[in-house]
Amino acid sequence: MPPKDAQKFYRSLLDLIEVERLAERTENMREIRRYPLETRVAMGKTVTGLELVSIGEGVGGMPLLRLACKPKGEDFAPFHSMGPGDVVQITFPQGFDPKTADATLYKVEDYAVTAALNGPGPSRLGAGCQIDLVGSEATYKQMKRALVSVLDAKKSRLAALRDICMGKKDPKVLGAKRLEGFYNEGLNEFQREAVVKCLRAEDVALVHGPPGTGKTTVLVELIRQSAARGMRVLATAPSNVAVDNILEKLLGSGLRCVRMGHPARTLEALREANLAFLVEGDPAYAEVRDLDYLRERLVKKGSRFGRGQLGYAERDEREREVRRLWRKAREIEFELSRGIVGGAHVVLGTHAGIPRKLVDDGFDLVVMDEASQATEPLSWVPLAMARRAVFAGDSMQLPPTIYSKEAADAGLATTLFERLKSLLPSDLQSLLRVQYRMHETIMGFPSREFYDGRLIADESVRTHTAAGLEGVSPVELVARPLVFVDTAGAGFEESWNALLESRENAGEARLAARLAQELLACGLRPKDMGILTPYVAQARLLKTLLRVPGLEIGSVDGFQGREKEATIVSLVRSNQEAEVGFLADTRRMNVAITRSRRLLVMIGDSATLGQHPFYARFIDYADAQGAHRSAYEWP
Repeated sequence: MPPKDAQKFYRSLLDLIEVERLAERTENMREIRRYPLETRVAMGKTVTGLELVSIGEGVGGMPLLRLACKPKGEDFAPFHSMGPGDVVQITFPQGFDPKTADATLYKVEDYAVTAALNGPGPSRLGAGCQIDLVGSEATYKQMKRALVSVLDAKKSRLAALRDICMGKKDPKVLGAKRLEGFYNEGLNEFQREAVVKCLRAEDVALVHGPPGTGKTTVLVELIRQSAARGMRVLATAPSNVAVDNILEKLLGSGLRCVRMGHPARTLEALREANLAFLVEGDPAYAEVRDLDYLRERLVKKGSRFGRGQLGYAERDEREREVRRLWRKAREIEFELSRGIVGGAHVVLGTHAGIPRKLVDDGFDLVVMDEASQATEPLSWVPLAMARRAVFAGDSMQLPPTIYSKEAADAGLATTLFERLKSLLPSDLQSLLRVQYRMHETIMGFPSREFYDGRLIADESVRTHTAAGLEGVSPVELVARPLVFVDTAGAGFEESWNALLESRENAGEARLAARLAQELLACGLRPKDMGILTPYVAQARLLKTLLRVPGLEIGSVDGFQGREKEATIVSLVRSNQEAEVGFLADTRRMNVAITRSRRLLVMIGDSATLGQHPFYARFIDYADAQGAHRSAYEWP
């Protein structure tokens, strides 16, 4: 049921945001301060002993630092918990200026990272640096501002959208519009129906996109159709990966696209569409370079004199001029940015990555991908900038990550996508049914469990297997799409990793490594394979056993929105009490199963898992497919 009192509801969300902010900050501080240094290093949240080996310059003149360390053995994986786009703090050794710097990771390698600084950096190289993974509170500020604007809205478009989302006002459906044609002629009937429904929605519409059904393809078609009607479109998602997926499909369409956000969070191949790159490429940016050059010269000139060698008036005048030059350069940058954003057909960014000050008149339409993975306050950040909205997501996959159980239980875990699902009529909701990723056997179980058996495997993927990949030998393991390797009776007991506060299973990890080596030996490329597990301790253990360039190993949660030709999933749980822990949230299994295109190898203990109804049904499904194998077959 929708909330009855809008004021009370949104004020409660404001309170819950603060609870969640404090919970996340507590978690970050707990990891950085409470744990000993060796624990933070083991968790991958801190890396020490780094050498600053080079200083370069990136888009927009940002300093780029490359920091590296020497390998210390086969199980040494210093950056295993870090990735491009993460916010970090760099601590420099004694004698460096500045002592610390906030930065965004630009590139992450096995033993080196490139970090883009948010401000000035050191002017010399040296060893003894440290990186700490930290969080940012900017998103919380954005959410609070958005909710306050929703609370205060009166007799406006935002007020109307709020009332629709509260169930107090009925959304409107426009009359049937003739569509001259689709830009993407390959859309299936369900995708075409979704585009038409979204175009007819005067206020809001939902697109339900189960794994592999092409919801991003639908959004791209909708964006192109809307832009052709003269609409300005905002395209957002909670993750940078999802935003880049939309941008990649839009490039070449002829639309002027501007990607907001730090260039380090944009895929390298797409950075030419990033706002910072476009600003730097504008002829007027030459004046910014001149101003920054003059400012740097003035700073360096002043640094050659001790404070006692300059009079107060002279020093004060120099500092005023430095500030004036900096302010003038930033004003020009801002005006260039606003002009570029204002002239774009499509502006793209994460939900909290669109600076409101650069948006003069808002947008005619906002399309929000991964809408089921954004909390309601986060969804209102882009929604408050637009007249109409289309949400695309899948409530049968993992929900937003929430640190505070109190906030989650009090309502923060319920997304706006989920609320609208129960509010909107059927002519404003679409279910995509044809999937273009999985072999029909891999698809079959999640289709039955989560989508009422309504998914259809497209003919292009219905029977494909890993044996059909170029260079792969047709051995038994790759000839079938699904294998459940049962570890019952093998003695692979789970254990608790107190250092990482997570579970691991050494026997199961060794088995996963053997299976991975078998797949590699038969010709499967490392980049086409992924090893997934629900537990971070197991992921780290697997990384120590398999150091294969290009082979991705990570958590199930981290693989959401991704796909691989073949995946190995290590479920870890094996205990006499038949406890499955957070595996009881079966949406996590939906994600785990549906990452694979041609081959899914699931490893688990049927004696433990089989006591849970969902996993019992999965084991029965594997039996029916002739896919139930024993760990004893891989001694």
